[in-house]
Amino acid sequence: PHLGAYYGIVASAFVSLAILLAMAEQLGWRDGSIARLMILMPLVLYMAIAVAARTLNIEDFFTSGRRVPQVYNGFVMAAITVGGTGFFAYTGALFFVGFDGLGIGLGWVCGTLLAAVLFVPYLRRVGAYTLPAFFGFRFRSPLTRMVASALQIAPTFLLLAAEAKIATMVISIFLPAANWVAVLIVIVFVAATGILGGMRALTWSGSAQFITGSLGLAIPLTVVAVVLTNLPAPQFIYGGLLGSLQNAEAAAGVAAAGPSNVAGLPGHEPVAAVTPFLQAFGTISEAGFFALFFCFALGTAALPSLLARSGVTASVADQRRSAAWSLLLVALFTMTAPAIVVFAKVLVFGDIVLIPTQGLPAWLGGLSELQLLRATDLNGDGSISFSDLLIARDGVALALPTLAALPYVLTALMAAAGLGIALAASGSHLFTLGASLSDDLYRSIDPQPVILPRLLVAWGAIGGIALIMAIYLFIADVDALSYMLTAFALAAATFFPALFLATWWQRCTVWGALASLAIGFGFMLLCLIAGGLVGIADTAAGTAAASLVSALLALVGGIGASLYGPAPKAADYAFFEAMRRPDGETLYDQAEAQTAAPQSKTE
Repeated sequence: PHLGAYYGIVASAFVSLAILLAMAEQLGWRDGSIARLMILMPLVLYMAIAVAARTLNIEDFFTSGRRVPQVYNGFVMAAITVGGTGFFAYTGALFFVGFDGLGIGLGWVCGTLLAAVLFVPYLRRVGAYTLPAFFGFRFRSPLTRMVASALQIAPTFLLLAAEAKIATMVISIFLPAANWVAVLIVIVFVAATGILGGMRALTWSGSAQFITGSLGLAIPLTVVAVVLTNLPAPQFIYGGLLGSLQNAEAAAGVAAAGPSNVAGLPGHEPVAAVTPFLQAFGTISEAGFFALFFCFALGTAALPSLLARSGVTASVADQRRSAAWSLLLVALFTMTAPAIVVFAKVLVFGDIVLIPTQGLPAWLGGLSELQLLRATDLNGDGSISFSDLLIARDGVALALPTLAALPYVLTALMAAAGLGIALAASGSHLFTLGASLSDDLYRSIDPQPVILPRLLVAWGAIGGIALIMAIYLFIADVDALSYMLTAFALAAATFFPALFLATWWQRCTVWGALASLAIGFGFMLLCLIAGGLVGIADTAAGTAAASLVSALLALVGGIGASLYGPAPKAADYAFFEAMRRPDGETLYDQAEAQTAAPQSKTE
């Protein structure tokens, strides 16, 4: 009943910390001290919330007791959808490809809407702890449950790697710390949160992380908007700067280019921004743009980590409203990201044009120290042009306060915001993997369970996956945006067709679901493996197109296997009809109670 007051205190504490550090900066505090406090103090707060939310109750651990208020569940769902990868990598991609990158953000919005309409209410009615458990319960098939659990490992692991990489980047820059130390901090933090309280701890700490992330993004961006336009509404006024941006880009020598001349989305290595922001289809063709849009729409709608939160609210109606909150918040970020990019490009190219008369801009040294850009006189003309300015894709949002000559505390605030969102998403992905391995794979082998308690298995799974991820991040060169694209493509190809058939077609059978899952994942995996050999799925647009072809083949395969295989039994039809009714007790809880009743009598 006091959640609003508690999170009001969290928001006030975060803003108060920023104000105190701003005062300290004016009194002469060093940037390093400000950054460390701005990063570490919220981490202490998040961990304190996770400790307070610890639990040993099964239902609390896997579904947060099915009593999460709609708005707070919407906070965490939005954080999972966008994540730190969207906060930094997607925003940075827009800086380099402009209009062409909007397909990703629009796909998130459309995918959130699709999930809210097509899947979320029915998953809440079933109430399964995980997406594979829904498949197993829908078709009364442990095999389907185990197959779905195995197939969700790849996309969820990729998303976990991407989010952990973003969080590691922020910590390594602003503490500062060696890469391996930053990796350990991130992995231990998210693993401890998941082990302490499972879905319950992730919900309440994730809500705090979303609130601080939103404030940390809104405050610097609003200040920049006031500096540039005198109006505190960045989402609505950045359009007035597009004319100035076009003039600055033209004066700096940025010329339009065709899709054949530019290689799609940028990588994580620093590169020059050579494409005008408003040029449509300058880096990605029209077909590639729509392929990206539909890939992210279908992938978002069928994302396992997102759908795992369908069972945490008190009712189907609450879950619908929760999805609506998530849709609103994701749409708001999609409107905000272009504002960040337009402000940054106006400042960068406006100063580049003035270099011959006024010298190098003041921000050049500061951003170089943070390793967010690199300036080199590549053509040897004694000056710095736009093609000599190599900018790190994931650092564009972090660079904005410095570009606008704002106090350093706002840069640290932006970093703390992105870190909070990345940790919320990382924890959810890690818990999704751990919960599925323990409750879908292990419990299928030991259903009672007799050998190990369920929570102990879940703790071991979360800890084991965290250890594997830490080792992976030590040795792998992770491109967060590429990993995110591949993960959403796998989710779209593997789970969307099977989910659609299972939820909306009562004639779908267990063999249809298995065929759909296997065909979608198998064909998409083949495209990814063959990408470097024959040019399939070796670009962002190619990966997205491959996911759509895989999803179509999976849909056809699922329909064919259902029609030409054994017909569903009467119990399957009855379950389908019960799933479609929005009222009554959760079907999964009914089954759990029926399973537990004979055991209690025996005891």
